[in-house]
Amino acid sequence: MGHVSLSRIRETLELLYERYHRPAYRKEDPVEILWQYANPLDQEIAGIWAALFAWGRREVAIRKVQALLAALGDSPAASLRAHCPLVVEWRHRTWSPLDMSILWKRLGEIYRREGSLANFFWKRRTDWEEAIAQFQSEIGAPPLHRHIGNLRRGSASKRLLLWLRWMVRRDSIDPGPWEGFSPRWLYVPIDTHVSNWAVTHQLLSYRIPNWRTVLRLTEVFHKISPEDPLRYDFAIVTAGSRSKMRV
Repeated sequence: MGHVSLSRIRETLELLYERYHRPAYRKEDPVEILWQYANPLDQEIAGIWAALFAWGRREVAIRKVQALLAALGDSPAASLRAHCPLVVEWRHRTWSPLDMSILWKRLGEIYRREGSLANFFWKRRTDWEEAIAQFQSEIGAPPLHRHIGNLRRGSASKRLLLWLRWMVRRDSIDPGPWEGFSPRWLYVPIDTHVSNWAVTHQLLSYRIPNWRTVLRLTEVFHKISPEDPLRYDFAIVTAGSRSKMRV
């Protein structure tokens, strides 16, 4: 990675932010699903499905999440508390009906023990990286490793980090239903668009993400925006998805 002017990068990011960090673009993103719920408990359950399904074509992922949530009724959290089974007969990319059923069961176990997914992370907030790793261990039955990630084995864990962004940040894009959590704790969810952008601006030297690159890029964004390192994440992803990576 060559010499990079962070002040110049910040200027570029602010232009992207002004252009794309708007509710009008939110409707094209899976985060929009969370805004359909007013209850924070429903937002965290709907959100984890939306984040874990968020790959491939956005419209397909959104449609599949909506289908899954429809099977859970008006309140996903109430269905989880009531031990309602999740019954689906379709697939989403590498997700099988069995995978979905196993994840639902594991979420229910955590939920009934902790009271909410927010409580799981709140109790472990003093070491956010370890909290993520422990959550992955709790969820990570063998069929789910490929979906939830494993940072202890070097996984970039993009989808889980995306979900945490939605849970913690609070503005016109991210609903931030979790009270008391700081955006400073978050790690960058490195998808294709973020990876391409970072390589283009010499913040990363290669495009294959792993946990080391997550830490490296998060450190850079902390220098650019210390209080909110993921301030620009939505704008970068939206710009990339619209093939406008440069300002």
